[in-house]
Amino acid sequence: MTTPPIIKERIGHTMVVTLNDPDRLNPISASTREALSEVLVEVEADPSFRAIILTGAGSNFSSGGDISAMDAPMRLKRINFEHVKRMVNQITGASVPVIAAVEGWAAGAGLALAMLCDTVVASESARFMSAFPKIGLIPDYGLLASLPARVGQARARQIMLYAKPLTADTALSYGMIDEMVADGTALKAALELTEHLNTLAPEALRAIKAFDSGRLDHALDYERNVQPQLMASDNAKEGRAAFFEKRASNFTAS
Repeated sequence: MTTPPIIKERIGHTMVVTLNDPDRLNPISASTREALSEVLVEVEADPSFRAIILTGAGSNFSSGGDISAMDAPMRLKRINFEHVKRMVNQITGASVPVIAAVEGWAAGAGLALAMLCDTVVASESARFMSAFPKIGLIPDYGLLASLPARVGQARARQIMLYAKPLTADTALSYGMIDEMVADGTALKAALELTEHLNTLAPEALRAIKAFDSGRLDHALDYERNVQPQLMASDNAKEGRAAFFEKRASNFTAS
């Protein structure tokens, strides 16, 4: 029996979506994106939903993109970017608030997924990293725009350029996360936030969110044009090899 890429659970008026590959730290694969898109469509079609929570199975949110799938042909990569753009716009354009409940690592595309959310709740031992230069790529899933929107352009540049891990304390001080809670309680805290959302007018929340919808399109188009060439580069191949071999990358100037 195939393990589903996500688990969805309705709790009251909230849809809880759990990335479901804990043995690999919940990487975001094509099947994950497709399943998440389907859930987002389901939520939009049901006006009784008042919030969405994104979280990860096990002790981590997400390690990022599925590196094992990054050797796909160039044509397929371009198609995948259209799928990414659709999912990103579904999250940022959702008619209900989207909350990330982060335990453990949120790295690479996992960090980007969290930064798309309206609210980020993270545990005290959570860790965050924009790891893309470590494998020869640029930030994706709209992180080039969503991170500066949260922390400012100068600070976002340091986070993305140097690819260093950040503690939850640092992320809170930067504005990357909105609430820090005890380990193991991020989902509980996120659910408590949704209880408050249930007391607010859904039309007003929808109107607030609609004003910000579509702000990531420029970043997503840039990713679509630049990332495929980077994926095919010798340095990206070296970065992937180093990741799987658990060694330092040996990048060369080009």
